[in-house]
Amino acid sequence: MPHHDEYGYISNPTNGLGIVRARTLIGNLRMWDIPRSEQALDTVIDEIGQSPIPGLYMLFEEKSSKKVYIGQSENIKNRLSSHINNPEDKIKNWDRSIIISDGRNATQSDLNDENLRLTLEDHLVRLFKINRYEVVTSSSRTPSLNAIQKILCDSLKNEIIILLLNRGKITKVITGRADDEVDIAEAKKILERGGHLIQQWGKLEATVDDSRVFIRPGSSKPKGWQVTFRGEKPGSLKFSLLSGGGYLLMPRGPVLFVPLSEIKDLVQTVDTAAFARDTIDVFFRFDEDKIVMIYKTAERDVTKYAVRPYS
Repeated sequence: MPHHDEYGYISNPTNGLGIVRARTLIGNLRMWDIPRSEQALDTVIDEIGQSPIPGLYMLFEEKSSKKVYIGQSENIKNRLSSHINNPEDKIKNWDRSIIISDGRNATQSDLNDENLRLTLEDHLVRLFKINRYEVVTSSSRTPSLNAIQKILCDSLKNEIIILLLNRGKITKVITGRADDEVDIAEAKKILERGGHLIQQWGKLEATVDDSRVFIRPGSSKPKGWQVTFRGEKPGSLKFSLLSGGGYLLMPRGPVLFVPLSEIKDLVQTVDTAAFARDTIDVFFRFDEDKIVMIYKTAERDVTKYAVRPYS
């Protein structure tokens, strides 16, 4: 994850029009957090210069739900003006927007490159999904980038993360590492493409191949991603672990689909009294060439349970 010190961050207080301005200090991007207002939009565009201004934008509907629409345009003013006056039904009650631009008009802006904008838009869609937003953006194409475009795109992604973290819009990030969290809907598709039959699907539990599945992304700890097994009642995670039936689905990287019997075997091999305690903490570490399950001092290679190939 990019560190604040790498790029720096500065934000101004909300002004009389409800506009918040922010930017990275050692980078290219600027952000405007504005209300749903033509006056606020015109003020921002006038600050940048003569339209058209290319960039990215997010429409937030947060009063009654955690909903976001993400878009990109070669002409932010025209596109946002349309959303203000004639919003789509799926985001008709949006109340604030975030605009991201490099502060230059189309003749000078790096974001005048549509392939770059589309790639960043796709990144934002995935970013907000793992942050538990309802993303109502229509799917769009993801173009191929050349080497120079990729370098620029990676730098801009880092800046976007800094801006959104500081505005409190996200807490989880996509790092490009092998253990990045996968959106739950995408995890479902990955299982289906892997030949698994899904009978029921929820945020924390599912039924896959007629077996009960517990969905846990884990918590970041020094030893790896921690999954805590607790509960004495039938159907609880710890109770199910003791019975050895069902699976743990970890929506990270290649998506892990580990039989609870495998986890139980590792735990009992190390500690026969483990199930007498209230909780059992198991860790998963994504190494360069393998995925390791850890309990206390014991480790076990569980790469074979990755739904997608792991490398």
